[in-house]
Amino acid sequence: MPVPLLTHDQRVAASAKAVLIRTKRAQVKHQLKSAQITLRDLLAVAEVDDIVAGMKVTSVLESLPGIGQVKAAALMSACGVAPSRRLRGLGPHQASALCAMLDRRTR
Repeated sequence: MPVPLLTHDQRVAASAKAVLIRTKRAQVKHQLKSAQITLRDLLAVAEVDDIVAGMKVTSVLESLPGIGQVKAAALMSACGVAPSRRLRGLGPHQASALCAMLDRRTR
């Protein structure tokens, strides 16, 4: 399938939208890293915000303090979450299992 030809205005609009999405996701990751927001709070935001809902679960978990690639992969595996899953694609049982495991880690 060939790439659609876009006008200059369409390219500018698409670029601005991409910058907005990257900026918002970076802010969310920073809030997670600095413990201003919890995973449970972020999951609630993801229900109403498409930008947040499109974030990969792996990326979100790795943004939490003390969790890197290995721990994130182990958490996801233990909860039955596929590595390619996005926040919008988490089922209620997977989301609650992830939150419960993270709650146990912090105690």
